[in-house]
Amino acid sequence: MGSTRGRGPGPRSGPFRAHARRAVRLRALLTHVQHGWQRQVHVVNVGMGGACVVVEEALALGDTVTLSFTAPTLWDPLVLRAKVAWVAAMEPRRAGLAFDHRNAEAVFALYELIATLGYE
Repeated sequence: MGSTRGRGPGPRSGPFRAHARRAVRLRALLTHVQHGWQRQVHVVNVGMGGACVVVEEALALGDTVTLSFTAPTLWDPLVLRAKVAWVAAMEPRRAGLAFDHRNAEAVFALYELIATLGYE
């Protein structure tokens, strides 16, 4: 028998997440740190732990990226460092980003951004 730790009753329909995500329709700037490119992306969902984005460029698991939001509660864009956690090749191509929180100010700014989106 496999472990069911962390699962609810019934089959799992998606990846396990420690933090809930909120469905959104946001634009953000995605910067690929290693390759040096920047692209506007659509953010499909966001939470304290990460985000799902629609991308045109190829991303690989473990790639380091930054995701920059224009947040109504900040003067400057909110820039979050992340690792690519998963990539779906189907059209439109999507990627899951796991945020790499390095400072408390960015975490609090993300919390405020999510709160302005009606996060529950």
